[in-house]
Amino acid sequence: MRAAVSAVSGLMIVSTALPAAQAAARQAPALHATSTVALGSTGNIFKNIFTEAPDGTVFYSRGSVVYVQKGSSAPRVALHARKQVLALAANSAALFVQTGLTVTEYLRASGARVRHWTLTSPVKPITFAGLLVVGHTLWSWTDWGTDSSGFEFARVSRIKTTAVGVHVVSKQAYPVNMAANASGAFFEAARGPSGLVFLVHSTPSGVVHARRAPASPLALADGRLFELAFHNNAHQYIDRYSTTSLRLLSSARVSVNDRGIAGTGLGLIVLNAPCTRITCASATVSKLAANGSRTGTLTVAHAFSVLTGPKAVVVVFSAGHMSLVRLAS
Repeated sequence: MRAAVSAVSGLMIVSTALPAAQAAARQAPALHATSTVALGSTGNIFKNIFTEAPDGTVFYSRGSVVYVQKGSSAPRVALHARKQVLALAANSAALFVQTGLTVTEYLRASGARVRHWTLTSPVKPITFAGLLVVGHTLWSWTDWGTDSSGFEFARVSRIKTTAVGVHVVSKQAYPVNMAANASGAFFEAARGPSGLVFLVHSTPSGVVHARRAPASPLALADGRLFELAFHNNAHQYIDRYSTTSLRLLSSARVSVNDRGIAGTGLGLIVLNAPCTRITCASATVSKLAANGSRTGTLTVAHAFSVLTGPKAVVVVFSAGHMSLVRLAS
């Protein structure tokens, strides 16, 4: 999110690429598409939810129907959720589906319902949400912002998938900007009476640690936490943080046209879209290093987003139609 960016330029440690690193970048193998799969049409791509499971399987929604797509195969119906799907997450055995304030666990193998949890919200109905699952911990964020209400803080919750309780972690989080691994969830939230933005780490057991940072997209890759952030000089940077101390490790300037980052099995992937439309014919995806250098750049026309997961998967949206492009290097 490019709104609500905090000034942290005084703390920046700017990285520079060495000649040896530049030479290695020139020799790095290019990204290439291994398959392109049509997913169907949509009237609003922002209402279609996508998630990648640990085995590279992609689940996505169209209204109340959840589809599954594997490898280069055509998608098939995984289940009918009966209501508009707001969020999805999957681990090796289960698929978690959110409709309204209800999160339901289904077995991937059979589609059978296992259990459900009820989230809380100060405003109903919620308008968008997100889920992340790592091991036996499910992380949720819910938001109720609309065009008329403008920006609203999200509520972050922690769920143990083997238990029934829902634990609220934050009531003033920034929506969308969340990443998770075995150590817990990373997100951004306003804290204290002045409402300053903090980068927050919550462990699966509920221990919370926070440190000042801007509010921007987050991704985990190569054991580090990355943030794609606009600084107060109006330039965009890739900031690298320690996942344990949340200390800023490095910062490097990148293109203002970089729209999003994702941690994948190929490393940190960045989507660059040099236009003002939802998607661009000249959009590219690249591997992005902490020093700001990019390698393996591939044009993926009308790329909309890159999914977090073991495979590099790009969601493409053009003329009302969606597709998945799977990448390798």
